[in-house]
Amino acid sequence: MKLPIRGLILLLFGASVNAQEPASCETGLARFRSGDFDAAQDFLWECMESGSGNETHALYLALTYRPLKNYKAGLTRTQKALRTFPENVDLLYIAAYLHYRRNETKDSMILASKAYRLAPNDWRIHQLFALNYISFDMVEAAKLSLQRAISLNPKNSELHYQLARLYFTLGSFVDSIEESKQALALSPDYAEAYHNLALSYEGNGNVAAALQNFEKAVELNRKNKRQDEWPLIDFATYQRMGGQPDAALPLLEEALAINPRSSKANYEMGELLRDLKKYQDAKKFLQASFDLDPCNARALYGLALVTRLSGDMPGSVRLMKQFKELEADNKEGEAASRKCQTAR
Repeated sequence: MKLPIRGLILLLFGASVNAQEPASCETGLARFRSGDFDAAQDFLWECMESGSGNETHALYLALTYRPLKNYKAGLTRTQKALRTFPENVDLLYIAAYLHYRRNETKDSMILASKAYRLAPNDWRIHQLFALNYISFDMVEAAKLSLQRAISLNPKNSELHYQLARLYFTLGSFVDSIEESKQALALSPDYAEAYHNLALSYEGNGNVAAALQNFEKAVELNRKNKRQDEWPLIDFATYQRMGGQPDAALPLLEEALAINPRSSKANYEMGELLRDLKKYQDAKKFLQASFDLDPCNARALYGLALVTRLSGDMPGSVRLMKQFKELEADNKEGEAASRKCQTAR
Protein backbone atom coordinates (compact mmCIF):
# COMPACT_ATOMS: atom_id res chain seq x y z
CA MET A 1 0.00 0.00 0.00
CA LYS A 2 1.33 3.40 -0.98
CA LEU A 3 1.50 6.12 1.62
CA PRO A 4 0.33 9.63 0.73
CA ILE A 5 3.21 11.98 -0.02
CA ARG A 6 2.63 13.95 3.21
CA GLY A 7 2.62 10.75 5.28
CA LEU A 8 5.82 9.55 3.60
CA ILE A 9 7.57 12.85 4.35
CA LEU A 10 6.51 12.69 8.02
CA LEU A 11 7.68 9.08 8.26
CA LEU A 12 11.06 9.88 6.75
CA PHE A 13 11.44 13.02 8.88
CA GLY A 14 10.61 11.05 12.05
CA ALA A 15 13.13 8.35 11.14
CA SER A 16 15.75 11.01 10.50
CA VAL A 17 15.20 12.60 13.93
CA ASN A 18 15.27 9.23 15.73
CA ALA A 19 18.48 8.30 13.95
CA GLN A 20 20.13 11.48 15.19
CA GLU A 21 19.08 11.12 18.82
CA PRO A 22 21.54 8.37 19.85
CA ALA A 23 24.31 10.32 18.07
CA SER A 24 23.77 13.28 20.41
CA CYS A 25 24.04 10.90 23.37
CA GLU A 26 27.33 9.40 22.26
CA THR A 27 28.69 12.77 21.14
CA GLY A 28 27.87 14.19 24.57
CA LEU A 29 29.82 11.44 26.33
CA ALA A 30 32.75 11.88 23.93
CA ARG A 31 32.84 15.64 24.51
CA PHE A 32 32.73 15.08 28.27
CA ARG A 33 35.71 12.71 28.12
CA SER A 34 37.65 15.26 26.06
CA GLY A 35 37.01 17.96 28.66
CA ASP A 36 34.71 20.05 26.45
CA PHE A 37 32.04 20.39 29.15
CA ASP A 38 30.05 23.20 27.48
CA ALA A 39 29.46 21.14 24.35
CA ALA A 40 28.93 17.96 26.38
CA GLN A 41 26.20 19.66 28.40
CA ASP A 42 24.35 20.80 25.25
CA PHE A 43 24.54 17.40 23.57
CA LEU A 44 23.58 15.49 26.69
CA TRP A 45 20.56 17.74 27.28
CA GLU A 46 19.50 17.12 23.67
CA CYS A 47 19.94 13.41 24.36
CA MET A 48 17.85 13.47 27.55
CA GLU A 49 15.09 15.67 26.15
CA SER A 50 14.76 13.44 23.10
CA GLY A 51 13.99 10.48 25.35
CA SER A 52 17.06 8.55 24.18
CA GLY A 53 19.14 9.08 27.32
CA ASN A 54 19.84 6.50 29.98
CA GLU A 55 21.37 6.41 33.48
CA THR A 56 24.89 7.02 32.16
CA HIS A 57 23.92 10.03 30.06
CA ALA A 58 22.05 11.57 33.00
CA LEU A 59 25.04 11.00 35.29
CA TYR A 60 27.50 12.70 32.96
CA LEU A 61 25.07 15.52 32.26
CA ALA A 62 24.90 16.17 36.02
CA LEU A 63 28.70 16.06 36.22
CA THR A 64 29.09 18.78 33.56
CA TYR A 65 27.74 21.22 36.12
CA ARG A 66 30.62 20.53 38.49
CA PRO A 67 33.26 22.38 36.41
CA LEU A 68 30.83 24.83 34.72
CA LYS A 69 28.90 25.74 37.90
CA ASN A 70 25.88 27.01 35.92
CA TYR A 71 23.58 25.38 38.45
CA LYS A 72 20.73 27.89 38.22
CA ALA A 73 20.36 27.44 34.47
CA GLY A 74 20.49 23.67 34.95
CA LEU A 75 17.75 23.73 37.56
CA THR A 76 15.54 25.89 35.34
CA ARG A 77 15.90 23.42 32.49
CA THR A 78 15.43 20.36 34.72
CA GLN A 79 12.34 21.78 36.42
CA LYS A 80 10.79 22.49 33.03
CA ALA A 81 11.45 18.91 31.92
CA LEU A 82 10.03 17.55 35.20
CA ARG A 83 6.75 19.32 34.54
CA THR A 84 6.38 17.05 31.51
CA PHE A 85 7.94 13.93 33.08
CA PRO A 86 7.39 14.29 36.87
CA GLU A 87 8.39 10.70 37.65
CA ASN A 88 11.50 10.47 35.48
CA VAL A 89 14.21 9.15 37.83
CA ASP A 90 17.05 10.58 35.73
CA LEU A 91 15.59 14.09 35.81
CA LEU A 92 14.89 13.81 39.54
CA TYR A 93 18.50 12.75 40.09
CA ILE A 94 19.87 15.69 38.07
CA ALA A 95 17.67 18.17 39.96
CA ALA A 96 18.63 16.68 43.34
CA TYR A 97 22.31 16.79 42.38
CA LEU A 98 22.11 20.44 41.33
CA HIS A 99 20.41 21.39 44.60
CA TYR A 100 23.18 19.56 46.47
CA ARG A 101 25.85 21.51 44.59
CA ARG A 102 24.07 24.74 45.58
CA ASN A 103 24.11 23.64 49.25
CA GLU A 104 20.31 23.33 49.16
CA THR A 105 20.42 20.03 50.99
CA LYS A 106 16.77 19.96 52.07
CA ASP A 107 15.53 20.37 48.48
CA SER A 108 18.09 17.83 47.32
CA MET A 109 16.92 15.24 49.85
CA ILE A 110 13.24 15.74 48.95
CA LEU A 111 13.93 15.03 45.28
CA ALA A 112 16.37 12.20 46.00
CA SER A 113 13.77 10.58 48.28
CA LYS A 114 11.17 10.76 45.50
CA ALA A 115 13.64 9.17 43.09
CA TYR A 116 14.43 6.46 45.68
CA ARG A 117 10.76 5.52 45.97
CA LEU A 118 10.68 5.03 42.19
CA ALA A 119 14.08 3.28 41.91
CA PRO A 120 15.34 1.99 45.30
CA ASN A 121 18.29 0.18 43.71
CA ASP A 122 19.69 3.14 41.78
CA TRP A 123 23.27 3.55 43.03
CA ARG A 124 23.32 7.26 42.07
CA ILE A 125 20.55 8.00 44.57
CA HIS A 126 22.41 6.27 47.40
CA GLN A 127 25.54 8.23 46.52
CA LEU A 128 23.54 11.44 46.61
CA PHE A 129 22.04 10.50 49.97
CA ALA A 130 25.59 10.02 51.28
CA LEU A 131 26.78 13.41 50.02
CA ASN A 132 23.82 15.13 51.64
CA TYR A 133 24.30 13.21 54.89
CA ILE A 134 27.89 14.47 55.00
CA SER A 135 26.53 18.03 54.71
CA PHE A 136 24.31 17.26 57.72
CA ASP A 137 27.32 15.75 59.57
CA MET A 138 25.52 12.39 59.67
CA VAL A 139 28.67 10.39 59.00
CA GLU A 140 27.36 6.93 59.92
CA ALA A 141 24.38 7.35 57.60
CA ALA A 142 26.74 8.60 54.89
CA LYS A 143 28.97 5.56 55.32
CA LEU A 144 26.04 3.15 55.04
CA SER A 145 24.73 4.93 51.94
CA LEU A 146 28.12 4.80 50.23
CA GLN A 147 28.52 1.13 51.11
CA ARG A 148 25.07 0.48 49.62
CA ALA A 149 26.00 2.40 46.47
CA ILE A 150 29.19 0.34 46.14
CA SER A 151 27.24 -2.91 46.56
CA LEU A 152 25.06 -1.81 43.63
CA ASN A 153 27.96 -0.53 41.51
CA PRO A 154 31.21 -2.12 42.78
CA LYS A 155 33.31 -1.05 39.78
CA ASN A 156 32.75 2.68 40.27
CA SER A 157 36.08 4.15 41.41
CA GLU A 158 34.58 7.45 42.58
CA LEU A 159 32.39 5.65 45.12
CA HIS A 160 35.42 3.90 46.59
CA TYR A 161 37.30 7.22 46.66
CA GLN A 162 34.44 8.99 48.43
CA LEU A 163 34.24 6.23 51.04
CA ALA A 164 38.01 6.48 51.46
CA ARG A 165 37.68 10.23 52.08
CA LEU A 166 34.95 9.60 54.65
CA TYR A 167 37.11 7.05 56.46
CA PHE A 168 39.99 9.54 56.46
CA THR A 169 37.89 12.25 58.09
CA LEU A 170 36.87 9.70 60.73
CA GLY A 171 40.52 8.88 61.41
CA SER A 172 40.09 5.30 60.12
CA PHE A 173 43.34 5.36 58.16
CA VAL A 174 43.60 1.61 57.49
CA ASP A 175 40.08 1.55 55.98
CA SER A 176 40.84 4.73 54.04
CA ILE A 177 43.98 3.17 52.57
CA GLU A 178 42.07 0.05 51.56
CA GLU A 179 39.29 2.00 49.80
CA SER A 180 41.83 4.27 48.07
CA LYS A 181 43.56 1.15 46.72
CA GLN A 182 40.20 -0.17 45.51
CA ALA A 183 39.65 3.10 43.63
CA LEU A 184 43.13 2.89 42.08
CA ALA A 185 42.65 -0.74 41.06
CA LEU A 186 39.70 0.46 38.97
CA SER A 187 41.24 3.79 37.82
CA PRO A 188 45.06 3.65 37.98
CA ASP A 189 45.49 7.35 37.10
CA TYR A 190 43.09 8.64 39.78
CA ALA A 191 45.08 11.58 41.17
CA GLU A 192 42.65 12.32 44.01
CA ALA A 193 42.89 8.71 45.22
CA TYR A 194 46.70 8.99 45.37
CA HIS A 195 46.28 12.27 47.26
CA ASN A 196 43.98 10.65 49.82
CA LEU A 197 46.31 7.65 50.05
CA ALA A 198 49.18 10.00 50.87
CA LEU A 199 47.17 11.75 53.60
CA SER A 200 46.12 8.39 55.06
CA TYR A 201 49.66 7.06 55.10
CA GLU A 202 50.73 10.31 56.75
CA GLY A 203 48.04 9.78 59.40
CA ASN A 204 49.23 6.20 59.84
CA GLY A 205 52.86 7.31 60.27
CA ASN A 206 54.19 5.70 57.08
CA VAL A 207 56.53 8.47 55.91
CA ALA A 208 57.94 6.73 52.83
CA ALA A 209 54.50 5.75 51.48
CA ALA A 210 53.07 9.22 52.15
CA LEU A 211 55.94 10.85 50.23
CA GLN A 212 55.59 8.45 47.30
CA ASN A 213 51.85 8.99 46.95
CA PHE A 214 52.05 12.79 47.29
CA GLU A 215 54.57 12.79 44.45
CA LYS A 216 52.33 10.55 42.33
CA ALA A 217 49.26 12.77 42.88
CA VAL A 218 51.17 15.91 41.89
CA GLU A 219 52.75 14.16 38.89
CA LEU A 220 49.36 13.03 37.55
CA ASN A 221 47.80 16.46 37.96
CA ARG A 222 50.69 18.05 36.06
CA LYS A 223 50.50 15.39 33.35
CA ASN A 224 46.76 15.84 32.90
CA LYS A 225 46.98 19.65 33.29
CA ARG A 226 44.44 19.61 36.12
CA GLN A 227 44.10 22.93 37.95
CA ASP A 228 43.93 21.42 41.44
CA GLU A 229 46.02 23.17 44.08
CA TRP A 230 45.18 20.86 47.00
CA PRO A 231 47.74 18.05 46.43
CA LEU A 232 50.44 20.74 46.15
CA ILE A 233 49.29 22.47 49.35
CA ASP A 234 49.09 19.25 51.38
CA PHE A 235 52.40 17.98 50.00
CA ALA A 236 54.06 21.32 50.84
CA THR A 237 52.62 21.24 54.36
CA TYR A 238 53.95 17.71 54.79
CA GLN A 239 57.40 18.81 53.62
CA ARG A 240 57.42 21.91 55.83
CA MET A 241 56.33 20.00 58.92
CA GLY A 242 59.01 17.43 58.13
CA GLY A 243 61.72 20.10 58.16
CA GLN A 244 62.06 20.46 54.38
CA PRO A 245 61.19 24.14 53.72
CA ASP A 246 63.22 24.29 50.50
CA ALA A 247 61.14 21.44 49.06
CA ALA A 248 57.90 23.06 50.22
CA LEU A 249 58.51 26.50 48.69
CA PRO A 250 58.17 25.62 44.95
CA LEU A 251 55.09 23.49 45.68
CA LEU A 252 53.33 26.44 47.31
CA GLU A 253 54.41 28.79 44.53
CA GLU A 254 52.83 26.39 42.03
CA ALA A 255 49.65 26.12 44.13
CA LEU A 256 49.32 29.92 44.28
CA ALA A 257 49.90 30.17 40.53
CA ILE A 258 46.92 27.83 40.05
CA ASN A 259 44.70 29.59 42.60
CA PRO A 260 46.01 32.85 44.07
CA ARG A 261 42.73 33.22 45.98
CA SER A 262 43.23 30.04 48.00
CA SER A 263 43.16 31.02 51.67
CA LYS A 264 44.88 27.76 52.58
CA ALA A 265 47.73 28.23 50.08
CA ASN A 266 48.31 31.79 51.29
CA TYR A 267 48.26 30.61 54.91
CA GLU A 268 50.79 27.85 54.31
CA MET A 269 53.06 30.22 52.38
CA GLY A 270 52.89 32.68 55.28
CA GLU A 271 53.76 29.96 57.78
CA LEU A 272 56.64 28.76 55.60
CA LEU A 273 58.08 32.26 55.20
CA ARG A 274 57.83 32.75 58.96
CA ASP A 275 59.90 29.56 59.41
CA LEU A 276 62.43 31.05 56.98
CA LYS A 277 62.43 34.29 59.07
CA LYS A 278 61.11 36.37 56.15
CA TYR A 279 58.64 38.13 58.40
CA GLN A 280 57.50 40.99 56.16
CA ASP A 281 56.75 38.63 53.28
CA ALA A 282 55.02 36.24 55.69
CA LYS A 283 52.72 39.03 56.90
CA LYS A 284 51.49 39.71 53.36
CA PHE A 285 50.46 36.09 52.80
CA LEU A 286 48.87 35.64 56.22
CA GLN A 287 46.93 38.87 55.78
CA ALA A 288 45.77 37.68 52.36
CA SER A 289 44.70 34.35 53.87
CA PHE A 290 42.59 36.10 56.51
CA ASP A 291 41.10 38.55 53.99
CA LEU A 292 40.02 35.61 51.83
CA ASP A 293 38.56 33.73 54.80
CA PRO A 294 37.56 36.00 57.73
CA CYS A 295 36.62 32.90 59.77
CA ASN A 296 40.20 31.61 59.64
CA ALA A 297 41.36 32.16 63.23
CA ARG A 298 44.65 30.36 62.56
CA ALA A 299 45.61 32.91 59.91
CA LEU A 300 44.90 35.70 62.39
CA TYR A 301 46.98 33.99 65.08
CA GLY A 302 49.85 33.51 62.62
CA LEU A 303 49.60 37.16 61.63
CA ALA A 304 49.77 38.23 65.28
CA LEU A 305 52.81 36.04 65.85
CA VAL A 306 54.73 37.23 62.79
CA THR A 307 53.85 40.85 63.60
CA ARG A 308 55.48 40.40 67.01
CA LEU A 309 58.52 38.74 65.44
CA SER A 310 58.93 41.70 63.07
CA GLY A 311 59.10 44.06 66.08
CA ASP A 312 55.58 45.53 66.14
CA MET A 313 54.41 44.64 69.65
CA PRO A 314 51.32 46.95 69.78
CA GLY A 315 50.15 45.58 66.43
CA SER A 316 50.65 42.03 67.66
CA VAL A 317 48.64 42.68 70.85
CA ARG A 318 45.78 44.14 68.81
CA LEU A 319 45.76 41.16 66.44
CA MET A 320 45.92 38.67 69.32
CA LYS A 321 42.88 40.30 70.92
CA GLN A 322 41.06 40.07 67.57
CA PHE A 323 42.09 36.41 67.32
CA LYS A 324 40.64 35.56 70.75
CA GLU A 325 37.35 37.28 69.88
CA LEU A 326 37.12 35.39 66.59
CA GLU A 327 37.96 32.08 68.22
CA ALA A 328 35.19 32.66 70.78
CA ASP A 329 32.75 33.55 67.99
CA ASN A 330 33.68 30.42 66.02
CA LYS A 331 32.79 28.25 69.01
CA GLU A 332 29.25 29.60 68.84
CA GLY A 333 28.77 27.66 65.60
CA GLU A 334 26.05 28.64 63.15
CA ALA A 335 25.70 32.25 64.34
CA ALA A 336 29.41 32.78 63.89
CA SER A 337 29.27 31.20 60.45
CA ARG A 338 26.61 33.69 59.34
CA LYS A 339 28.75 36.51 60.72
CA CYS A 340 31.75 35.34 58.70
CA GLN A 341 29.68 34.98 55.54
CA THR A 342 28.51 38.57 56.02
CA ALA A 343 32.11 39.69 56.43
CA ARG A 344 32.97 38.14 53.07
